[in-house]
Amino acid sequence: MNNNILAIIVAFYLSKYNQEGLDKIGFDSFNEAFEKTANLLNVKKNYVKLRRDEFDPVYPWRQGWKRPMDKRIIRTIEILDNLEEPDIRDIVNNILYNPSYRISEDLTDIVNLIKNTADGKIEAGKFILRCPTGKAAEDFFYNHYAQNKIPVNGTLVDCRDLGCGYDYKIIDVNSNETYVEVKGISDFSGGILFTDKEWKVAMEQKNKYFLCIVRNVKDKPELEFINNPSRFIKPTKNIRTTIQINWTVSDKELKSISNNS
Repeated sequence: MNNNILAIIVAFYLSKYNQEGLDKIGFDSFNEAFEKTANLLNVKKNYVKLRRDEFDPVYPWRQGWKRPMDKRIIRTIEILDNLEEPDIRDIVNNILYNPSYRISEDLTDIVNLIKNTADGKIEAGKFILRCPTGKAAEDFFYNHYAQNKIPVNGTLVDCRDLGCGYDYKIIDVNSNETYVEVKGISDFSGGILFTDKEWKVAMEQKNKYFLCIVRNVKDKPELEFINNPSRFIKPTKNIRTTIQINWTVSDKELKSISNNS
């Protein structure tokens, strides 16, 4: 097993969840986390710390590094970021304390997904910055709209938890609907990412759809609106393999419940 990649997975968890993750994994300090991870995985303590620092531009609890990001760092985010915290914590705990898990098929699949990527580096500022940057951008738009009523005057409806392909809906006095998708970038430059659903809704709604880009989220945010982004933007389609956790119940198990009821 590639212990360097296992250390990257642990570093990802420590960066994404910061103090909360440190507490839940049972460490008193980051120094202890780096040292114990290094001992358990037979890697250098500084390697664990530096890998944690590489994730920090994406999960900006700390300043982090501005240097180009190793693609293994980005690949780790791509395949693990959508998992719930307890699921990632379970993977990390098993990596640290369960030697048999380190040679398991499940972990081998994860490691291979991270490892089997092209060599090279990507500028940290060119990679989409996710929470808390995204949430900060959404909140900034929400407060800005309350004061300025742009891009369309009306009633703002928060749709972020509905999974409908946009963050906010605006309903005007004639009951016409406008849709706003908010994307945040921590600095003045950087790219953004649409989910497949977001981009399909943008193409369907055309002039009813606004992309709101909030630049320089960490310091003095600046808003930019792009109406009908599908007319002006030609994004690159990416099909990624991600890790999903599911639970299988066999036919035998189901029948045993029926027989006992």
